[in-house]
Amino acid sequence: MIRRPHKKSRNGCHGCKKRRIKCDEEKPHCQRCVSRDITCTYPRLQSLVWVNDLSKPEANSKTSRDSGPSPPAYSSTPQNEEALTSGTKSPSLNLENIDLIIHWFTKTVYTVNPPNNLHAIKVSQTLILDEAMQHQYLLHGLLALSALHYAESHPDPQKYIEIATAHHTQGLTLYHSILSDINNGNGTAIIAFSSITAMFAFGLARPDANKEASVRLIDDMVQAISLSKGWQTIMHVTRGLESPSPQKEQITLSPDAEAVFDRLYALSQGQNETLYETAITSLKYIFKKTEKGENDNPHLACEWGGSLEEEFLQLLRARDPVALVIVAFSCVIFEKVPQVWWFKGWSEGLFGVVWREVGQDYHELLEWPRRIVGFEI
Repeated sequence: MIRRPHKKSRNGCHGCKKRRIKCDEEKPHCQRCVSRDITCTYPRLQSLVWVNDLSKPEANSKTSRDSGPSPPAYSSTPQNEEALTSGTKSPSLNLENIDLIIHWFTKTVYTVNPPNNLHAIKVSQTLILDEAMQHQYLLHGLLALSALHYAESHPDPQKYIEIATAHHTQGLTLYHSILSDINNGNGTAIIAFSSITAMFAFGLARPDANKEASVRLIDDMVQAISLSKGWQTIMHVTRGLESPSPQKEQITLSPDAEAVFDRLYALSQGQNETLYETAITSLKYIFKKTEKGENDNPHLACEWGGSLEEEFLQLLRARDPVALVIVAFSCVIFEKVPQVWWFKGWSEGLFGVVWREVGQDYHELLEWPRRIVGFEI
């Protein structure tokens, strides 16, 4: 008897793969596992393809989130946006995505801006959407963030996480192709996509509240911060903006906050002192903004990350204990904007990773942020 062929797929569940049988790929549980009354689980997504150091090879691109040390860098021969658009079939930009456009317009825009900033919300609903219609990389990015947000409330979140990842990977490919030609015609779209990428990075890497976050979360945060830095750099290039000076803000912190920052400065003495002090000063500036009532701004944590030197990020990758302690204090900022879904779980998850990584020598200093974050020991 001739065996009936079937379409090959690598998206089947673990159980069917183990038994080497065809999986119907029905979510959340395939019918073969249901009929056998066994647990049905699907493979986790591959890491998102990131725009990173262009000199890095693509060798790590097959590494999954569970097995690799960090998201792989994206590297390709520069191509123009039109050529890339015409040569791709997935994900398609068609009427199937209209629900994501509607979700962006009616839901997501209220989560990427301070809720009281009606002007910013209006810009996201009109100008950004209009720019997305002219630049497909931005449209892909907009659909990606909308899909990731939609996954929060959908009964099959994995489906929309996959859609989000596919759109964002395609958007990054197109985005990379035009970075060498920033001009007045694409400046707004580039800034918008870069900011969406930072939010997407934080949203995709959110720790699971039901599991103990792994030390890999530090690398995810560094990647998200790198994207935040790219966003602010592009704003400076396209608009000639000056970075705000933390010293100009004449706002005082509470006495206990001032005391712990004094201790942080004392801890920074010695090797890498300048890097530590720059990061602490920038973080203190963000703390003052929250004291001023700006804690409804979801981009405060991104703003601090954007001020960090690349050398400081290298210290985080090397698990430098003082740098990690400074990051633990930044978790308070994550906690002060709890309404933002793409930051959900970051404050406690990241703080827990640092708490376990630095050891007891630093636990007494970390007691103040631990109480605010609500991390239980």
